[in-house]
Amino acid sequence: MNDIVLVKDLPCALKEAVVQDLTQYTVAFLRLKSASDGDLADLLGSGVLVSVGTKRAILTAHHVVEELPKAGRFGLFLDRTREPHTIDIQGVAVVKIGRGTDDAVGPDLAAVLLAPQVAGAIGVKKTFYNLHSRRHQLLNNPPDLRDGVWCAQGFLDERTVVAPDSGGLGATKYFYNFSGFGGPETSPQIGGHDYFDFPVSHEGRASSPASWGGMSGAGLWQVPLKRQLDVLVHLAPLLSGILFYQWPTTETECGVRGHGRRSLYEVAYNCISNGKP
Repeated sequence: MNDIVLVKDLPCALKEAVVQDLTQYTVAFLRLKSASDGDLADLLGSGVLVSVGTKRAILTAHHVVEELPKAGRFGLFLDRTREPHTIDIQGVAVVKIGRGTDDAVGPDLAAVLLAPQVAGAIGVKKTFYNLHSRRHQLLNNPPDLRDGVWCAQGFLDERTVVAPDSGGLGATKYFYNFSGFGGPETSPQIGGHDYFDFPVSHEGRASSPASWGGMSGAGLWQVPLKRQLDVLVHLAPLLSGILFYQWPTTETECGVRGHGRRSLYEVAYNCISNGKP
């Protein structure tokens, strides 16, 4: 599109439609606890469902998979449910793609490869984003960063809520799916990895999270827009990054950092393609 529309001026209906599209690819990792603890699950981080050929995986941050159990089961939040969705750790293979020595710099990227039966069960409720179908475009001829709108999509722990059930016999935990709209800034490529910084404007800080905890592993998406007559509509979202770090909030900066397209469509793509669940 050739005209300029500020993010704050985007129609609410358009943003809601974008969010609905992105939630179909978004999951949360949960740490399960015994019922005697009074709290059945804690949020560990976010993830994006992806496919490479016949392989199915969850892209996330390296430091998130370090929190997964070495044995037993972990929780995966797919949608509202009375009982947490759980996965036997034996049904996945954790691929630690990269972890640097400086959290603020990176890399910090991993994939959880899913056994076919696990992927099939998840696929009943969610959708796997096809990395292969967009690979050539996003590595060789990506859209301008100013085209369309960008959205960080994941689960935000500071907005997790525990509410008493009716009758006072128990409680329900509600995990909050968060969508932050804005635009990225490129950062230098370091080794085989590239990065995007996703700043929060000074005007947007009043409504921005104080802590982005839980958003590690969240997707950073570029969403092309087009105008049909007098109405803005969105096209197919482009997965363009995975978040992993929050900058310290100061008078001059606020925001998060994530891996970019080369990290996803080259480094992670090859790791998933060669991995075994």
